[in-house]
Amino acid sequence: MISDSFRSIFHVEIYALIGFLIFFTFFILVTIHTFRMKNEDVAEISNLPLDDPEPEQIKN
Repeated sequence: MISDSFRSIFHVEIYALIGFLIFFTFFILVTIHTFRMKNEDVAEISNLPLDDPEPEQIKN
C-alpha cells in the first residue's frame, strides 16, 4: 500500500537523490573541517571529557 503511494508521486526518485546529496555534502564538509583543525584545538577538544571542574556544593 505504501509503495503504491510512492509510485503515484511524480518523480519520487529525485527526493532520494536530493537527500543523499545533502547528506554526502555535509559529510564531506565535516571531514574537511576536521582535517583542517589546528593541533592545539584538537588537543583542547580531546581533553574536554577529562577536565573536571570544581563540583558544585550540594545545598540542603
